[in-house]
Amino acid sequence: MTDERRGVYPFCAPCTAASEAWRTAELTGPMGGRFYGHHDVCENCGSSVRTLYNTVLWVPVSKAGRYRIIPTGGRSYVARRVVDEPVAAVVRREPVAVAHPELDATPEYRLAEACWAESEPGQALPHYQAALAEREQVLAADDPATLRVRLRVAQGLLATANYGRAIAWFELITPQLVAVFGPHHELTRAATEAVTGARLMVGGPRSEALLLTDIVAADIDRLAATDRQLVRDRAALGKALLACGDISDAVEALIQVVRDAVPGHPDTAVYRAALTEACEVAEARGKKRDVQLAGAARQLLSRADAPTSR
Repeated sequence: MTDERRGVYPFCAPCTAASEAWRTAELTGPMGGRFYGHHDVCENCGSSVRTLYNTVLWVPVSKAGRYRIIPTGGRSYVARRVVDEPVAAVVRREPVAVAHPELDATPEYRLAEACWAESEPGQALPHYQAALAEREQVLAADDPATLRVRLRVAQGLLATANYGRAIAWFELITPQLVAVFGPHHELTRAATEAVTGARLMVGGPRSEALLLTDIVAADIDRLAATDRQLVRDRAALGKALLACGDISDAVEALIQVVRDAVPGHPDTAVYRAALTEACEVAEARGKKRDVQLAGAARQLLSRADAPTSR
């Protein structure tokens, strides 16, 4: 592979540097989106820049952004959002945790780091998971120190081909990484690029939804309804269904997530935001049942006793 090709597969390095990872949704139907144009073709990776328009009754009504597109056969493609000028990051707080050196000195964390350094993600993963459990007893789930280990757990799942659970982790932690470190921090970019790679391996929103459906079914058979893994996997399923255009199923899944989430926990803010996004899609593009479900979801989100972030 040449230097020009050392980007994020299948995009070359220059095209990767000028764009950011983007979740590809299914853009069919009268109320959706459609790409127009075909210019700035890259000689290295063959991608081209196209403009995404929101459509109503198949008529383009507004621009939704510019993307680098590589067709992968039929109507399928991979895409990255073109970044014209990086926006200055506005982070929620300084990305520096209160020092907890005793956590970095724990046996589980040291073993995990040693295995990871030796390129043994399968051996590192259970130690990272154990180290994460220790950290979350002391630090908040969205503490900068905790987020670094959460990211490593997600990367470990991806490296061991556990794509569905990796996607679920990345869906949860990426908004937290953005809030704490900013959208252009190396950790945030690592997460967004990794989840793009996971989705490429899975094969698109429909395949992702099918995979996560099986994972959630397995979770339900052995976990309590409020178990964090089940809630996390179901949230990822909801977002995958939304990307497929299955709006009612997405809203229903995310309603269940918000009902089962822990009140006051940092993760709950991510789930509430996902449900809010699904409501907005339902109200803008959905059918009558979708809009009704969105109304029920809005009531859940507005209730005084609904799970909410601190």
